[in-house]
Amino acid sequence: MHIFLQVVYYSIDNILGTLKSPIFWVVTAIIYFQYGKIANMERDILGTNKKSPLYNTIVSIVFGLIGGVLGSIIFILSGTAINPKDFYLVLPLTLLLSLIHPRFMCFSYAAGIVSLISLIFGYNNINVSSILFVVGGLHLVESFLILVDGKRGKIPIFMEREEEIVGGFVMNRFWPLPFNIFINNSYMYPVTVIAILGYGDYALTNYPEKKSIVTAGLLSIFSILLLLLSRLSIDYYIFKYIAAIFAPLGHEMTIILGKRIEERGEYIFKAASHGLKVLDVLPNSIGEAMDLNTGDVLLTLNGHRIYSKEAMEEILYFRPNYIWVDVFDIEKGLITKEYKDYQKGIRTLGLVVVSNSSRYGILVEEAKSPLRRWISKYKKKKARFRN
Repeated sequence: MHIFLQVVYYSIDNILGTLKSPIFWVVTAIIYFQYGKIANMERDILGTNKKSPLYNTIVSIVFGLIGGVLGSIIFILSGTAINPKDFYLVLPLTLLLSLIHPRFMCFSYAAGIVSLISLIFGYNNINVSSILFVVGGLHLVESFLILVDGKRGKIPIFMEREEEIVGGFVMNRFWPLPFNIFINNSYMYPVTVIAILGYGDYALTNYPEKKSIVTAGLLSIFSILLLLLSRLSIDYYIFKYIAAIFAPLGHEMTIILGKRIEERGEYIFKAASHGLKVLDVLPNSIGEAMDLNTGDVLLTLNGHRIYSKEAMEEILYFRPNYIWVDVFDIEKGLITKEYKDYQKGIRTLGLVVVSNSSRYGILVEEAKSPLRRWISKYKKKKARFRN
């Protein structure tokens, strides 16, 4: 227990020390830039931002530091030591694979491929056990961060499924992750490494809170299995091959399984046949003051049945001072909610709703390969040239 507390204290002290490092703030700037791009998309959809990029970055820093302590404890107590040269091929290969598809921007694929090449051909003679243990450890930390912070910053979206438009949420989070690990380069010594972990997901058949739990659970199972295989590979050579094969295939199976769970579910944010379904509620809005929530179905507004956003806007066009809404709450059943504003009147409820109307701000598509996008652009330019 005393050793564990020493490791915890050492990890916290060193990780907090990275706040003085220029590299840490360069990584933080990259994350801030990513949140800035997400904020632009959110503003296009909602007309405003729920939280500023600065707020999201600060929250990510806090959780990233916590995750860094967790990762440091895993690597230090396990006695994991890496050689920097082992990553000389992993890093560029990761970037190359990301051109095929964004999900390949993950060490599981590149580390597994490089490990197999080293085992089969003896090229570069890398320490397969340690490099795959690091990959497993980082994914375990990532699963923890997804669990505690993955649902934060969810953005309502509309996607095309089964030839109709359905609502849902996209989740994007990034974390700066400083962690302590031993370097084995002629002699052993501890260093603090700074990495970036990211999470991108969407929820169409589940609520974001539950979807992040499912994703974190699947990823943690993959991580623990990879950690076990990596440790076994130290004593049993055959497990080096098993771990190297499992790293990319296991990660791919985790993604496929997550997609199947999502696709087999029923789309819960489809247009309601008997009212107007709430997808999201803007912060500091009248809808929030009325305690309207995602999944509620608005049946009537001031006694009028509503089936579309346009119908709701027509009723609010004259800025009534008092409104009452019959709502079907997924937990409480049919209830009536009221709101009064005798000074300004009520012009909007601040809701993102799903209806049969064709008026959608943005239809979001799944991420495509950068290589495919470049080929498509090239073909379009070539076609214009021929014309």
